[in-house]
Amino acid sequence: MEARSPLLRLQGERIYQTDGVFNVISPNMFAGSILDLEPDTGYEARFTMSDPDGFIGQTAKIVTKTVSVRTRPEPKPYTGGRVFHVYPPNYKGTRIEPAFDGLMCAYNYYCVVNLGIFTNYSGSSDFYIADNYFFGRDDSTHLLGWTGPFRAQFNGVDGQIFPPVLASYTAVRLYGPGHVVAYNYIADFHDGIDVETYGNPDGSHAIDGPHYPPREYWDRRPVAIDFYNNYLTNFHDNAIEIDGSLHNVRVMRNLMVNSASHPFCNQPAIGGPIYWIRNIAYHAPGGSTRLTNGAAGVLFYNNTILTETSAGSSANVHWRNNLMLGENSAPAIFSINTNTNYSSSDYNGFRANAGAAFSFEWNSPRKEAPAEYSGLIAGGGRGSPSNTSLEARRFSTLTDYSAGTHQDLHSVAVDYDVFVNVPRLDAKDLRNVQTVYKAEEFDFGLKSGSAAIDRGVALPNVTDGFAGRAPDLGALEYGQAAPRYGPRR
Repeated sequence: MEARSPLLRLQGERIYQTDGVFNVISPNMFAGSILDLEPDTGYEARFTMSDPDGFIGQTAKIVTKTVSVRTRPEPKPYTGGRVFHVYPPNYKGTRIEPAFDGLMCAYNYYCVVNLGIFTNYSGSSDFYIADNYFFGRDDSTHLLGWTGPFRAQFNGVDGQIFPPVLASYTAVRLYGPGHVVAYNYIADFHDGIDVETYGNPDGSHAIDGPHYPPREYWDRRPVAIDFYNNYLTNFHDNAIEIDGSLHNVRVMRNLMVNSASHPFCNQPAIGGPIYWIRNIAYHAPGGSTRLTNGAAGVLFYNNTILTETSAGSSANVHWRNNLMLGENSAPAIFSINTNTNYSSSDYNGFRANAGAAFSFEWNSPRKEAPAEYSGLIAGGGRGSPSNTSLEARRFSTLTDYSAGTHQDLHSVAVDYDVFVNVPRLDAKDLRNVQTVYKAEEFDFGLKSGSAAIDRGVALPNVTDGFAGRAPDLGALEYGQAAPRYGPRR
């Protein structure tokens, strides 16, 4: 019997955005995933629940349940199926019929402008999108942000236009359950891979309720979605968005370079767990992480995050075994607003920015309250500084932050010398901030003897197979081969 990660307890977290966009209340339930199983294989899964107060109708304080499950086979091309020929827009060469301008033209027999593959229908399910190359039509030579005065100053430089022309919106944008997007190469879009934001899930209503879909709508929930082993580069906004996702969304082993704004986007997550595991983010001069509107149930495990992390509004969120080294996108390396006192962070590696007025921020409810949502609702779903119901805490050093919050008690200070070859970037460097880097020029592996080795905590089903006294921090375990990013052929 192999141990797996504990299920995440959801307990009434509030996710809210004004004007009837989002108003979701998580049920009192447990949810979680067993990761990296073999395809088309049968398993027995045993679940154990314990409660020192016992269970209604039972005398036992520990109960177990074993279920038999089988994973799906990996889809194969259909033998004898029709062949559609897809060409880039404005292609002038010879075409073989039936010919279409883009994948969605072939799929639907009509075209969707600016989108590679798209569905916003909640009844869509089980799309398998793997081993593809998606090339957008956005500027491939500059990293262009799409909002804000910092980006506006590049208007007219080298012929740039601000805000940039949205020639290509999203490579893959999906809604509904069971989708897999894996081993793709995606470049030069506004966004890379997205869950369609959508709003309240079908069967629920932001104004009239209910605020969670009843069972007859569960087959239309955005759940059990996998984005893994993709190579993503050059986006106006986000490499990956899981906005509006409910439960068991797994974002694992993706290489995300050149995102003008927040490659880890949860705007918002509406329940969880949302797993971000062993991803690498480099050159994100707008910051790493978007957590808004009380985004709930997001887990960050063993990621290498080479820019600052800021959570605007969150609940039931947890960080373990991450490397977080700044790019000077903000003063603080780690700034968290959470509506729950059961959010947590520990066993991470941080590089604080020199000269910052404060380096760590952990704003949460007063200690006597497990959760506090009044500020979230009153502020229309916005985070700090609107949410005055949270107790603000800022610290200059990791030591002071740990002592003052009891978070990150086992975390350590690191620097860029923990990597084999990763230069530190500066988001305020106007000469280089628009550079589109190639990940192949760097080595995100850890150096022998570095401060990130053996400083993590064992996470079943995440850090299995570590070689030292304890798991290493970051996405790549020392001495193990890096994953494959992008198409397998």
